[in-house]
Order: sequence, then structure tokens, then C-alpha cells
Amino acid sequence: MTNSLSSLSSLSHLQLHLANYSILANKRISITDRTMKSMSTMLRSVISLSHLDLSLRKNDKITDSGMIDLMDAIQSLQHLSRLHLDIWGCTKVTDVGGQKIRDIVRACTSLIDVFVNVGETGISRGGVANLENVRNTRSFHQLKIISHYS
Repeated sequence: MTNSLSSLSSLSHLQLHLANYSILANKRISITDRTMKSMSTMLRSVISLSHLDLSLRKNDKITDSGMIDLMDAIQSLQHLSRLHLDIWGCTKVTDVGGQKIRDIVRACTSLIDVFVNVGETGISRGGVANLENVRNTRSFHQLKIISHYS
């Protein structure tokens, strides 16, 4: 995946749904921090990306480290205006990963449409409140944060 997509530097829209189960192979697939690092490398090479829709639902091997790698790569996308990030069920992503998501959403001034699902993660109620406080830092066309506390 990384080798074929990295050559598409003019890609503007990317939608990836990385489930932890392959129906075709009839087995669990491990999406790990190493996978996240590879995906981060690929994202850094897609310099014109404006829309990113990334679903990592129920990938319990992704930790804060993998989320930080991913969010650092997202921060490097200067033209990104739409981010939909679904990490529902990524139980090893904690307040540290949640803080990194908040920092990136806050810092990327080109982002105007943001959807983040942090339900059933290791992010605490206070961490979710901290993430929701990004509303107070600047304006968005749409900002939606879903959690199991909502």
C-alpha cells in the first residue's frame, strides 16, 4: 500500500478504512504502530491532500505512539481542509493520543471540516473535554467530536 500510494503526490482525496478483520481472508489483521508509521510516511509524500477520511475502528494494537506518528504526518499536510478520523474502539489510545489530535486540529488552520470519533478508546472524560475545547480556539465550518461520554 505505501509504495503504490506514495507515488501519487498530487492526490487530493484519500479514504482509508483499515478494519481489524478481513472478510476475504476470514481472519484478524493486525494494524499496529508499525503500520501507522508506514502510513505516516506515505501521507507525508501526498503533499496536495485536501480531504482525509481515515477509519481505524477497533484496532486494539494502535497505541499513543502510533497515533502521534499519524498526527505528525497529518500536520505536515498544508492543504488539508477536511479530516474525518474514526478511532472508535482503539482502546490503547489514551489522553496522550487525544491531546495530540487536539493539538493538530488546533494548529492546522486550513482545517475547516473536522469529524473525530474517539468512542470506546482509552481517552478519559477530561481528555474528551480537552479535545472538545478546540472549538474555543478558532472557527470551523463543521466540528464534530463523538465519544462514549456524549
